[in-house]
Amino acid sequence: MKAKKIDYTFTGPLAEYCKKYIDYKRSLGFIMGQSVYYLLRGMDDFFLQNALPSNSPALTKEMVEKYVAHRGLESIKTQHMRMSIIRQFALFMNRLGFSYYVYPETAFVQIKDDFIPYIFTHKEIEKLTKILDEIPISPRYPIYHIIYPMLFRMLYGCGLRINEALGLKMENVNFEQGIIKLNTTKNNIQRIVPMSNSLQKYCRRYIKQMNFSSSYNGYYYPNGKGNEYNSTPVYLQFKKFMDLAGIYREDGTTPRVHDIRHTFAVHALEKMVAEGKDIYCALPVLSTYLGHKGLESTEKYLRLTVEAHESIINTMTEYYKDTFKEVIVHEN
Repeated sequence: MKAKKIDYTFTGPLAEYCKKYIDYKRSLGFIMGQSVYYLLRGMDDFFLQNALPSNSPALTKEMVEKYVAHRGLESIKTQHMRMSIIRQFALFMNRLGFSYYVYPETAFVQIKDDFIPYIFTHKEIEKLTKILDEIPISPRYPIYHIIYPMLFRMLYGCGLRINEALGLKMENVNFEQGIIKLNTTKNNIQRIVPMSNSLQKYCRRYIKQMNFSSSYNGYYYPNGKGNEYNSTPVYLQFKKFMDLAGIYREDGTTPRVHDIRHTFAVHALEKMVAEGKDIYCALPVLSTYLGHKGLESTEKYLRLTVEAHESIINTMTEYYKDTFKEVIVHEN
């Protein structure tokens, strides 16, 4: 499936400046995706409906507070996103010489982050790999059975975000040197990701299976038309694979694709500790490898399973003290 091209069309009193805001953020290297567009369009539409004069688009404290007020059954996260976008937009407008009310960060609603990622066991990884390797050949989708085993190995073997992987082009994957060059990432951090020898070998096999020419420089994971894979069908397919493998969370739902990245982080740290690596050195290395801005972001990935708990927590007691809460064992 071809990635949907976003048409940035605004019709409200802030239309001209919404476009300028997008151009400005892009000039700074930010990725302005679909979610940002919808937030800006929603803001523009709101002030269109609430009679903001198009010839004098100045937002007062009263207007902004009306916009950020909680709406019906919306989630706290959605309200938080509206507070964030209008604050950033106001700061931008004030740089242009306007006098906008800047909604204070201290007034943001707090998002309760109690989601616990699913950490696959090593046996589950093996089971899922086997299912992917046995995908039957489909006349309708002749490269389907080749794409997914490679994609899964790269997600688990390198801890990539799904959009980082799907956005790769041949020039980004050096299977001779065994490195992946990531230019467009969530935190705008360019990084070089080393591959294991086994993954490097599998990349060579994949390229032969895909029958890429020596001059090919398209997407590493092309869809049927040679364009970038859309992440939505990938999510749906991995849900199906996890169903086949019988891998479920405690609430009966299948894990997310992003949980593969969480699992990479936990298994990588577990391996480093088992090899006797100093935890004070291991965590910064893992943080850099994942493309995080700091150790705090990496810590969020390490919601450890019982399998990894004893070997890692004992080593990290002094380092993080009360960061990791007690792991409660649930009988399955």
